[in-house]
Amino acid sequence: MKLLDRLKEWLGRRALVKEAQPDRKPVAKNLAMSVKVGIIYFVADETAHNQVRNYVKKIKEELGLTKIMALGYYDEKVMPHYLHAKLNFDVFSVKDLNWYRIPHGNVVQNFMAEEYDVLIDLTVHDLLPLQYILAKSRARFKVGRQSETNAHFLDMMIDTAGADSLPQLIATLDRYLMMVNAPRMANYN
Repeated sequence: MKLLDRLKEWLGRRALVKEAQPDRKPVAKNLAMSVKVGIIYFVADETAHNQVRNYVKKIKEELGLTKIMALGYYDEKVMPHYLHAKLNFDVFSVKDLNWYRIPHGNVVQNFMAEEYDVLIDLTVHDLLPLQYILAKSRARFKVGRQSETNAHFLDMMIDTAGADSLPQLIATLDRYLMMVNAPRMANYN
């Protein structure tokens, strides 16, 4: 990353931490009991995009959730063919960032304005544009990977024990989201 880009990112992060909403009252919710779920992720390549699509498909089929919206960030100006608009999937890119690397535009604004029961952050590295969305989202419960900067924005952080692959992150987050406020089974003897 060039020096100017690092400076822009540093200024953007400072502004973001100042704007974070400390007065939020999170509402922990089990993924299976949720109605609306939001997912943010980094589109590193077609494989990463397909892994997120498969996860969305899995929770739709297994949990019967229908209101799932995924928002990806692609770190180039020109988007490849596999990222064109699909139902329940939106993507923004570098051209949708301002000078401080803060995202803007209708896709981003609409995603942040929605009140999701659970917002899942599927990023394996800290990325300012996605952390901005995470911080500004009106979601009731925000879950993601444990990191120093995510501590300002997440309600529940999952320690991935150094595993920084998307499939491992998805599996770990999914497992813990099913444990949160899980309905207790009656013990009949």
